[in-house]
Amino acid sequence: MPSESLVSRRGLLATLGGAASIGLGAVFGTDAVRPPLSLEHRVPAGEWPMAKRTPRRTGFQPQPGPQDGLVEAWRQPVESANVVSPGLVATNDRVYIVGRYAVRALASTDGRPDWVRPRENAPSVLTSRAPFEFLQTGPTVSGDHLYVVGGVTLYGLDATSGQSTWAFRTTSSFEHVLPVGNLVVVGVSRGSEDHLVALDQSTSFERWARPTAEVPLAFASGTEGHVDAPLLLTGTTAQGDNRQLVGRDPVDGSVDWRTTADAPTFEAFARPAISRGRVYAGGSRLTAFAATDGSVEWQTPVVDRAESISPVTDGERVYGVGGGVAMAVDAATGTRQWSVSVGDVTPFVAPVIAGETLYVPGDDAIIALDTTDGSTRFRHALPASTPDGMASADGNLYVRTHQSVRGYVAPVEGDS
Repeated sequence: MPSESLVSRRGLLATLGGAASIGLGAVFGTDAVRPPLSLEHRVPAGEWPMAKRTPRRTGFQPQPGPQDGLVEAWRQPVESANVVSPGLVATNDRVYIVGRYAVRALASTDGRPDWVRPRENAPSVLTSRAPFEFLQTGPTVSGDHLYVVGGVTLYGLDATSGQSTWAFRTTSSFEHVLPVGNLVVVGVSRGSEDHLVALDQSTSFERWARPTAEVPLAFASGTEGHVDAPLLLTGTTAQGDNRQLVGRDPVDGSVDWRTTADAPTFEAFARPAISRGRVYAGGSRLTAFAATDGSVEWQTPVVDRAESISPVTDGERVYGVGGGVAMAVDAATGTRQWSVSVGDVTPFVAPVIAGETLYVPGDDAIIALDTTDGSTRFRHALPASTPDGMASADGNLYVRTHQSVRGYVAPVEGDS
């Protein structure tokens, strides 16, 4: 398939239309031309369209997945890729992944390729050209839109066809992409300054921008997560112990609260979760912050070597995996309920909850635990493979490894 630009002719017109809107807004006022703002964001049960499934980053799928073992329904070889997040996502009919220079959609039923969109100037097998740029993030799907970051540019694509509709160029690479209602929020560099920017998902029209080095981490609308008002959770990513979580108003990006200087540190790439009026963040301690003001509600020490623990929650418990141990704590109090040894795990892939099963990404296996007591439901070997991404959708489990995507279903009676 010949290389093509991710920005189609239709996408160019949409981008120019967005630029025209900015010009008209300067004359007539932006409210007359900008799309209406919506902050409701619901992910249908059975889908896993982004990292940790929803903008709240809970990692919880209410629809149960396989509980008694995994049967490989299909396996699709794919090109190797850098480890990016999310490693893959899944809607009700497609599984999306990225390689170094291409975005791919596979049919969720049998893994057959649906479409592929290579980057412009991607290296060719017929030439020795060096790559122009490579994909920095995995795919994020929101409704009919799909987002990836290539080099220093955020691309908006049509999730059904892969056709690009717009491109938002910055001056430095970035990794955090967060859908917020009908906005998409990114933390980017513009020249010598960093900005937190909210764009309209359909047109890339800029709704607001705030000069800050924060990145978007999670979002809860006023009807989700037991929060009183819509909450955009962002965070600083500076090295050392001076990282902060920040609660912002998604309407204009203004600050509602910041964690204090003595608050526990967190890992931005682990993406804190919002649930039941709390923000759960991982680091050297698993910490619950109040979603209303950022105050610390409780802290729970984690095992040694588990500083990259990525919290997921079903509302009743918060789960974390690190240092060879999986653990569950009471979501309201932080009291440890169980912990079990799971062996080596990959720190860059968050565990997945589906119903009452916690899937743990082991170094060479998928380990399924009962969420109520931590007992092992099954262990499925991945010979010489490490998960680069997992998603639970439509009762199945999808796993990305270095050079393949696999679709797993539950065994039926009589399967050995």
